[in-house]
Amino acid sequence: MTTRPDSYTQRLRNYCSQNSLEQPQWQDYSDPRGIRTAWSSSVIVQGREYRAIMWRDYRFLDQSREDAAEVAYKTITGPTQGSSQQYQYSRG
Repeated sequence: MTTRPDSYTQRLRNYCSQNSLEQPQWQDYSDPRGIRTAWSSSVIVQGREYRAIMWRDYRFLDQSREDAAEVAYKTITGPTQGSSQQYQYSRG
C-alpha cells in the first residue's frame, strides 16, 4: 500500500511514531453478495479497532484502508482547538 504524505494513513502512522505507539495494523474483510464480493477494512491502534464506513469492490480496497485510517486518526486526535462548532437552536 503506497501512501501520500498528506493521507490519513500517513498521518496515523506519524501520530503513532510521535507518541511511541505501535504502528497501526490493517485488517481486510470480505462479504460475499451474490456473484460479487464486497470488501472493507479496519485498522487497529492500541488494541482498538476502527472500521471503514463503506464496503467496496476489491479494486478499491486501498480506499477502504484510507477510510479506516481517517476514522482512527480523527477519533484518536479528537477535535482541534477552534475547529469545533457550536450550534444554538431557537424556537421558531
